[in-house]
Amino acid sequence: MALEHVAQGQTRFFTPGVAPDPRGILLGRFLVMTFATLEGAVSWFRLYSSEAALDELLANLTIIKAKTALGGREIVVQIPAVSSYAADRAARLARLVGAGVYTGTAKHFVKYRDDRSPYGYDAVDIGAMPAQTDFMVHGDEFAQGYVKEGELPFTKLLFRLSIRKLPGGEQLETEDRGELYLTVARGLSEGIIRYLWRNRVEAQAGLFTPGATSAFEDRGGDRGYMLIRVRALPERILALFLGTPGIDVFKPAGANAAVAVGYAHPIDLASCASVFPADTFHVFWPGDRVDVLPGPIELSDIADLTRVDLDLERAKDPTAHDGAAPSPIGVELKLAASMGPPRRVVATLIPLAHGTRLKRILFALPPVSLRGHRVAVTDRGIVVVGSENLDVIPLGQLLCELTPGMLIPLGMDVVPRVTPEVLARALGHGAGLVTVFTADGSPFQVSEGAFQTLERRSLAKLEVDRAETMDYAAEPPAGAQVVNDAVGRFALWGYPDAPDRKQLPPGK
Repeated sequence: MALEHVAQGQTRFFTPGVAPDPRGILLGRFLVMTFATLEGAVSWFRLYSSEAALDELLANLTIIKAKTALGGREIVVQIPAVSSYAADRAARLARLVGAGVYTGTAKHFVKYRDDRSPYGYDAVDIGAMPAQTDFMVHGDEFAQGYVKEGELPFTKLLFRLSIRKLPGGEQLETEDRGELYLTVARGLSEGIIRYLWRNRVEAQAGLFTPGATSAFEDRGGDRGYMLIRVRALPERILALFLGTPGIDVFKPAGANAAVAVGYAHPIDLASCASVFPADTFHVFWPGDRVDVLPGPIELSDIADLTRVDLDLERAKDPTAHDGAAPSPIGVELKLAASMGPPRRVVATLIPLAHGTRLKRILFALPPVSLRGHRVAVTDRGIVVVGSENLDVIPLGQLLCELTPGMLIPLGMDVVPRVTPEVLARALGHGAGLVTVFTADGSPFQVSEGAFQTLERRSLAKLEVDRAETMDYAAEPPAGAQVVNDAVGRFALWGYPDAPDRKQLPPGK
């Protein structure tokens, strides 16, 4: 048996049931992987579940116990070829554990593509299949027939595998302790609930009895326990619970399963969540024990489960108290250093003593720097408000905007830190007013109508003289007359004419 390399764009093949996918790779409906032992197949499931979800393969996944023509037995895993990308991942992991990879549809499966043939292989000469052979795989130098002896359901394989202990698995990071499950013996449940409640651990609890897994189990014994779900469990409490008999800690592995802390299932249970029915919850214990609890899990807050002490013999009558007006709790507004990022500077408060310096700066600034600024002169200082480029005036206390129209010194904040709406209501601030906080005094308010444009305010009042106009038109002379003399028939006869000029240069 020989194989041919598939060429790019090839459309006709000898192998039945295969065709090129959109990438040009030869692909059948299924991908078949042959393993010498069951451990090899489990290793492949372990690798694949850590990289991708097994749920997309479980619908058509088949684990076959097969026998070769020479009497050897192998485990054959058949998965749907969802795409060449998924097939490439499966083939890469299968070759990593020493398995053969083939693709096909029904009876004949040809070797899947590798580095030597990027588009796959095609079997050149496919003969008649031997009798009592269920399917054949075609390799580089051989064609191997298989006879099915039985199938192993994936669910059965999953629950037969034992969880394995992880070195240092009890040391959980903060995000791993975000949600854990505790199984507590009934005799310890009340004390554990009080302990969690006193330490302010968010938790919910419920009483469950796992279903029987064998007909020989003692059904008369009490097999129930308290299941407690805790969130953000502190590390010291986790270490205490791990060392306490009667308390076991489990980590969620998907929506309907949990594995003991410090252990891990060989197959990632979160990648095959569809295996667990929605009305069950599986708890994987050390020592091949799996409890199936009725689901979905419904738990109650432990705050409602704490013991309430009642003494009806010592009931007390309610005591009447006279009401009184509440004492005022008003707090004086103050300015304190701001803990947040600096705000944008929108104004400056210049002392009146620096008015001369402001005039000199305005005289030297270009018109572009003054445009858009407004100024108001008050008894508390000169307030200059601008939209941008306010740093061109290096005078006074820079102010930033806490809320529209409310200005506070840069790097400061109002305490107590109430919302701007509450602060504006307390100060009587509203539309048409500008409220200015100062670092060394009480705030003051200026009406918006008091502000003028800085360009207009920078000019002093100019005295302009009004000039009178005069009429310089000349008067016509009194005896002016117009005389028309007769010029005759040839008025321009004998008027000198312009000399004739040659049109061509000399010698032409």
